[in-house]
Amino acid sequence: MVRTVRTWVVALVAGAALLMAGCGGTAGGAGGQGGNTDDTFVVGMSAEPPHLMRLFLGDVQVGLVGLAMEESLVTVDREREVQPQLAESWEQLDDVTYRFHLRQGVTWHDGEPFTADDVVFTFQNGLGVNAGTAALKEMVASAAAVDEHTVDVVLNSPTGAFLAMLNPMSFSILPQHVYEGTELETNPANRAPVGTGPFKFESWENGRITLARNDDYWGDTPGFAKVVFTVIGDATARALALKSGDIDYINSYDVPYEAILQLENDDNVVLDTGRASYSMKMFPFNTRNEILADPAVRKALFQAIDRDFISESAFGGYFPPGRSPLPEGHWANTGDIDYDAEYPFDPEAAEAALDAAGYPRGADGTRFSLVHRYEASEPGGEKVAEVIADNWRAIGVETTVLQDDAEVFREEVFANHNFDTYTINIASGADPAIGLYRRYTCDNDQNAVFGNATGYCNKELDDLFIAANSANEREERVPLYTQAQRIVADDLPTAILVQVSYTEAIRAELSGIEDFFALGEVVLLDWSKIGPAQS
Repeated sequence: MVRTVRTWVVALVAGAALLMAGCGGTAGGAGGQGGNTDDTFVVGMSAEPPHLMRLFLGDVQVGLVGLAMEESLVTVDREREVQPQLAESWEQLDDVTYRFHLRQGVTWHDGEPFTADDVVFTFQNGLGVNAGTAALKEMVASAAAVDEHTVDVVLNSPTGAFLAMLNPMSFSILPQHVYEGTELETNPANRAPVGTGPFKFESWENGRITLARNDDYWGDTPGFAKVVFTVIGDATARALALKSGDIDYINSYDVPYEAILQLENDDNVVLDTGRASYSMKMFPFNTRNEILADPAVRKALFQAIDRDFISESAFGGYFPPGRSPLPEGHWANTGDIDYDAEYPFDPEAAEAALDAAGYPRGADGTRFSLVHRYEASEPGGEKVAEVIADNWRAIGVETTVLQDDAEVFREEVFANHNFDTYTINIASGADPAIGLYRRYTCDNDQNAVFGNATGYCNKELDDLFIAANSANEREERVPLYTQAQRIVADDLPTAILVQVSYTEAIRAELSGIEDFFALGEVVLLDWSKIGPAQS
């Protein structure tokens, strides 16, 4: 079993108080330690989410807020082991049938009872809206209530990925009484969720989302009466707000390398690294472009990018260069594939390959032009784009770099396919069936947000993924995923620039920090455990 690495970084305190100029809407008020009042936990985030229903959109900000309210049957811990959540226990009746025994006495935030009907409704109606649940939808043949607190789920074939795919990052239960008979994606509850979690929705206005403690929560009573999520778009301003105590926590997605440098020498702040370590900065090519349809061109362009320089200049070496389609340390990565060996940084070799592919330099020294996009809130997106553009200019490829806000980025990349390349930080997830399969499959809706936007399709690769997803034991699955990664490395529809090791930051005086961070994905947190400082 692969174990994650936990690092606690505590150092010297900054001497002077820091002003909050430019921080945007903060929680306001004074008084308590770490976040304005003793009963309110304040989270600074980089951008406002479009809604709060993680089942319908695999967005970091959606999950950060939404998963304080929404829950699944199971969750995963830091060791990527499946743990109970709304399912108290489960058993396999045969190779394809799982029986889940639900917690009794659980209620939705509006007071309605949580039952097996809610679980069945979610399996039957909620899967496939988000690209992240497309593979899960294909796996499930049926779901049926045995009684009010028992659900049987039958799969189309055996699969070792099933339980891990039910974690809240990918799958959360919908209240049937709220969603039945409605358009799921436009239901007003997506912006004011009714969940079963430790906090419940209170308000959303002016870039500020407030949740209130769920006093009827089935688990531990949360230590804070309220959680406030406030948008502070600038990374430096977020770090200053944490140092000064105006906010209490910044999720790892919103702690870029520059913020780490600001925070690592402050003994009022704890930095935690390794909770969501299996992530990567993906670099997809639009294979609909006639030039980029040629794998030789894609390989040449990748070989012209100085990934070591990106690692050092944009991320201070914290994020090492990516070496394969899955991050190092992931249980499905055997180390057989090494991009550094196969595609080392070599501009001269890249130029020769482009000449051979039929794209010599023109009279002005230019071979062709490309459009590269990135989302404004993406950590390191701007610096990475600058390096790519500079590297490509050196081999005669001109690059127009476009920075988009989240809504424009998703529309242009995933709906309009108006890009040649883009970067995005993607968690590989507890299982490749969650985080890898949907990036390459032909069958996944290629207009789905965070799905396969490249236009790439390889039936042999699809068959390998399906076989690997369906196998029960890791010993069977690893060789199949290795073959799949070999095809990805050979065709290179998507490359990996760096391996992302996320670091999150929290005020050191708070109680329950280690338990708050006990779960194992980037926005999976145990919100019932964090509390005010103990006097």
